[in-house]
Amino acid sequence: MKQTASTKWFLFSESDFSIEKNMSKKNIKNLIAGIEITESLGNRDLAIENIAFDSRKVRQDGLFIATPGESHDGGAFIKEALDKGAIAIITETSLESLSLLHIDNENITVLSVADSRKSLAVVSANFYENPSTHLNLTGITGTNGKTTLTYILEALAKADGRDAGVIGTIDCRFGKTKIPSAMTTPESLDLNLNLRQMVDAGVTDCFLEVSSHALSQKRVCDMNFDVGIFTNLSRDHLDFHSNMEEYKSAKAELFRGNKVKTPILNIDDTAGKEFAAELKGNVVSTGIKNSADYSAENISLTAVGSRFTLKTPNGSTKIRTNLLGEHNIYNLLSASAYALIQGMSLDMIQSTFRNIPSIPGRFESIRKGQNFSVVVDYAHTEDALSKAITTAKAFTKGKVIVVFGCGGDRDKGKREGMGRVAIEKADFSVITSDNPRTEDPEKIVSDILKGIPASASHTAIINRQEAIEHAISRAEKNDLVLIAGKGHEDYQILGTQKKHFDDREVARDFLEKQTH
Repeated sequence: MKQTASTKWFLFSESDFSIEKNMSKKNIKNLIAGIEITESLGNRDLAIENIAFDSRKVRQDGLFIATPGESHDGGAFIKEALDKGAIAIITETSLESLSLLHIDNENITVLSVADSRKSLAVVSANFYENPSTHLNLTGITGTNGKTTLTYILEALAKADGRDAGVIGTIDCRFGKTKIPSAMTTPESLDLNLNLRQMVDAGVTDCFLEVSSHALSQKRVCDMNFDVGIFTNLSRDHLDFHSNMEEYKSAKAELFRGNKVKTPILNIDDTAGKEFAAELKGNVVSTGIKNSADYSAENISLTAVGSRFTLKTPNGSTKIRTNLLGEHNIYNLLSASAYALIQGMSLDMIQSTFRNIPSIPGRFESIRKGQNFSVVVDYAHTEDALSKAITTAKAFTKGKVIVVFGCGGDRDKGKREGMGRVAIEKADFSVITSDNPRTEDPEKIVSDILKGIPASASHTAIINRQEAIEHAISRAEKNDLVLIAGKGHEDYQILGTQKKHFDDREVARDFLEKQTH
């Protein structure tokens, strides 16, 4: 499977990254070790003070790496970087094309490369002294389950007395440091800065969510992973990837484009089975339906948690957990494999799984004394929404009412499918706005309604707050209201503005009004 790397979605952080780390000057010839250079101009014996891929953040004696993108092409900002004090440039632009800039200063070095995104990853790792080699790094990729797995793995590591760090969708956290995330996987420069800070703080184990965007854009290129975990693959991000084959190939890059010591793969997933056949060697398999190294039997799913028998190469044990749904059994199987690979005991796994901490926006229960359930979940794909509703139906005595929408300026092809899933599985659906961005929210809702027969039990309410309140007001004793799509997010993007909005706050406030 050949991956077609996309140049779309070149992302800048919304603000300067919060963690600072002063590094000693690095000679550029050491920074570029491992990079394919096609042309060069100037001296390769310069001392570099700092690195930037955003020209606004260039400082004196810095190296600017110009990276291509659909919205921002770094090559267009080379002059600005030079004016701000850059003494070295790495770019895919040919030296001939840069002749108009009249770069003839003997103190300026320009290196033309075949792949500036890979160069950014390599240079970043070299500048921060290859931090991925100095801790146990676990990378997690897949459509769903990445965030939940980081919380489970973090709990296991702490139970084993390890200093753990996490980089993912919700935040970057270690020790007393916690920084909200702008994206699931930071750009390679910020990522290596994260890892260096963790190493210096004594972190021994880091759990990193690795998105398909990050893999396509080589943000984790050539990193050292002790463990790589693949959870599952279903439709998502086809606004970024051309098709499902390209999306699948991007996920495979975690294992193809890095040094992964032990891959842990869910072979109940078709893509996971393909990856296992390709990688062979020391692959560790997980599954429920297929014979695997780590599997679950005697599964019992209830309103307060799950029970199953965990079967491993080291023996079996009975597991009780507060996590809900079969999809979380898969997450626990991957976590079990990680734990035993790291030398933890079955007893430790058993005791840790019994008390997994609450995971923000992942089937998070909202309780204000009402006689029905309200849960908020991040489910924003057809598969995730289906699993969330199925999980809710398994233990709900009354009706399941679902509130959901689809994001604007994103994969339009999943809208009709999500509408169909909601109608087929839930008892009543409220279709609403998610993050409409620059699209007309009414048009987004119209696209969702294409998958819903007019006779189906549903209503459409564009205003998300009103939609949530309407769903809750319909709930009766023993019903469950599932508010899907945004989970932990505390904002809504309307046009180009990010406004504060939290599904959990809206639900709590309305429930309080109902009970007073």
